[in-house]
This record gives sequence, structure tokens and C-alpha cells, in this order.
Amino acid sequence: MRIGIEARMMGPENTRGLGRYIEELVRAMVAVAPENQYVLVTRSSDHALSDRVETVVADVPWYGLEEQMKLPKILRGLKADVIHVPHWNVPLGYSGPLVTTIHDLLLRHQPDSAKTSTRSWPIRLAKRLGFRLVLDHAIKSSRRICVPTEFTKKDLINFYPSAANKVIVTGEGIASLNRSSKLEARISGSDRDSRYESRDSKYLLYVGSAYPHKRLDLLLEGWKQASLLWPDMELVIAGELDVFMQKLKDEAERQGLTRIKFLGKVTDDQLSELYQKAQALVFPSSFEGFGLTPLEALAYGCPVVSSDSTCLPEVLGKKGVIYFKSGSKDGMLGAIKTVVDNQKEFQKQTLEAGVELAARHSWKQAATKTLQAYQSAVLG
Repeated sequence: MRIGIEARMMGPENTRGLGRYIEELVRAMVAVAPENQYVLVTRSSDHALSDRVETVVADVPWYGLEEQMKLPKILRGLKADVIHVPHWNVPLGYSGPLVTTIHDLLLRHQPDSAKTSTRSWPIRLAKRLGFRLVLDHAIKSSRRICVPTEFTKKDLINFYPSAANKVIVTGEGIASLNRSSKLEARISGSDRDSRYESRDSKYLLYVGSAYPHKRLDLLLEGWKQASLLWPDMELVIAGELDVFMQKLKDEAERQGLTRIKFLGKVTDDQLSELYQKAQALVFPSSFEGFGLTPLEALAYGCPVVSSDSTCLPEVLGKKGVIYFKSGSKDGMLGAIKTVVDNQKEFQKQTLEAGVELAARHSWKQAATKTLQAYQSAVLG
């Protein structure tokens, strides 16, 4: 089978969650079924899997008119038995055996939790209408739709009942963060040092974006009290310093909050060290389709304080993690105190959780189920 994959977002250096999903899934599929031909559409010929797959370069930005105009011809030119678009941004002009991955329907629930919310209202409206048009097209034209969790499956069917027979829960896996990508390997030592330094002090950790649904406003509110409870503790935030993260940083300064470190982007090697040395990862998100960050944290021995929203209990399980009611500052503070005061017990739990989670969330399993979706799509 010749499999075409629209992989312009591939690599954690591009879009951390989506990028990691694409890279790890393709890596696993090549290992599980090497007899297939894999051809990837990427923005550069220099990528982590360039020696294992065929590459077609399309340096086309995502979420724009250029994507809609150029991608259909490029995808048809792959001459693949099936095309996999691992996000909802399927070009309107493409038709053919198609598999799409829908990670979540956040923008149906919270449409302002996106960078377009920072634009003028005419642009916001146009972008929102464009998203709905493209998403509806993806759902309708896909022969199979891969989703990461049972929560996302139920959510998708609730919005699109006619797609019920197309949806397959493929899951995701836990990546090895110590396997740096080629791009990360090219980052100079001086550049790394400007963004990150090894931490020896006690700290709470947050990793990810600062989009509104991540509820970092709640984290700042909680830190006002937490910083008084633990005067030797820091709050470390790792994530791209985009417009949302800068707003959060400005707000922290405006309120006079101290001992908060904004690291910006970090490499995978740095991230694994952050996980291993943190007292806990705090994850107050109000909406997730999978929850890769807290899952990674548990895999690296870091206890997790998480909201109980959407799929998070389904993905993370019970060991090494304590949940609080989504949106509750007092609940979050109580959960943090429980983990900090019982650090040895929670670290022991994370070791037990790591074994169970590795068995439950496997890229090999995700690859096998995705390949089955391809086969089913080809057969129609």
C-alpha cells in the first residue's frame, strides 16, 4: 500500500502536540509495516524521518488560502492509495480515499481559544467561518476518522451523528523525549543557555501553551497563595512566548507575583530534565482531546495535579495524579498541597503508573489501528 501523509506540522519544534503525534506515528508505522510505501509532504527535506520515507517538499503555511489553493494538487500528485491528513485542515479541493485525525473539537466549544481571537472582529469571524467550512468538509469527505480517546469519539458523534460509523479510536503513545530531533541537534549551546538553565531549587511546573482554555489565569491566582505557603518554591512555565504567554507574563508582573520563571520553548532533553526534577506538573486545562503533557510527566516520574475535565481521567488513570474540579482554584491548591506534602508517596505512585501507562498508551498500538483505518478506507 502506498500511503501519503500530509506532514507539514511534523516535529515538536513546529507544533508540539500535533508535531509529536505525526512524527511518532509515522516512526511506529514504518516499524510495524515496513512493506508499505510512505510518502510525506513536509515543509523541508531535512526532517527526523527523511532517511526512512519518501519526501515531497511543500513549504506552504497551514491555515491559510495558500494551503487551500496548492495542497489539493500536491496530494493528488503523491499517487497514493490513501491520504492521511492528521488534523482537521483538509483542503476543500481534495477528494479521494481520505483518513483524517480529529484530535479534539475545542474550536466548536471554545472558538476564542485560538490566535485568531487576537485579531480584529472581521478577521475573527472570517476565520471562524472558514474553520467550520473546512472541518465540516473533513468530516464529510473522510472515509475513516481517527480520534485519540473515547471522549473525543463521543464528542465528535454528538456534533456529527452521520459520522458515527467512520470513527476509530486509535489512541496515542508516550514518546522518548531524550531522542532529540535533527533540528534540536542543530541548536547551538549558547542558544540553549539563553532559554534554559538546570534547576536545583524546588518548583512546580507547567508545560504547554497559554491559550485561554489552558486556564493559566487560574494558575496565577493559585500561585498568589502557593507562593506564601512555600517561600522556597518556584513556578516554572515552559512554552512558546507567543502573544498569549506574553500577556500572562505581563499580568504576573502587573500583580507583582514573584518566583515565576518563563522559560519559553525548551528542547526535549531539557523538558525531560524539568519533569524529573519538579515537585509536580500542574495542569489546569479546561479542555483536552488527549492530554499528552501530563502523560509525559507521569512517564518521567513527575507527579501530576490535573483538572478533571474532558478526557484527562480517561488518559491519565489514578496513580501518581490527583484531580481537582475544573476551574476550582481552591481545589487546585488543595491538590498541590497534597502532592507536595506527600512527595515520596506520589513519586512511588508515578513509578507504578509509568509501567501501566506505557502498556496502555503505545505508539505501536496506535500505528496498528491507524494502518487498519487506512486499509478500511482503501477498501471503501
